[in-house]
Amino acid sequence: MIVMVWLWIHLAAWIVLAVVVAVGLLQRSANVKVWAMSARVIYLVSIVTGIVLLLRVWQYNPVGSVIKVLLALGFIAFIEIAFARKQQHKLTSTWLWLVFGCCLVVGIFGLWLAQGRPFVS
Repeated sequence: MIVMVWLWIHLAAWIVLAVVVAVGLLQRSANVKVWAMSARVIYLVSIVTGIVLLLRVWQYNPVGSVIKVLLALGFIAFIEIAFARKQQHKLTSTWLWLVFGCCLVVGIFGLWLAQGRPFVS
């Protein structure tokens, strides 16, 4: 039961992160720092909840857990690089597709690792 709460918080944090990143990278405003800092706060929530969930799933799927951690860290790195490039006015559509594609891969892999939870009982 308590794991489901952590799972919902983790899922909500990643959804909010995806929205914050999308708005921050797609809008034309020069105020990128606010969006980047908001994303960093959400990283903290995602990392804490991810560690709690990792401790639960490790015994069932250690290889998948390691892959999910690496994918999530790579996604965070791509977001940081994309925000830096946006601040320098060098963000290309390739980087946008890379960030959004990575977000999709991490999300799908996370749902697979959680065996469809919380959507499938």
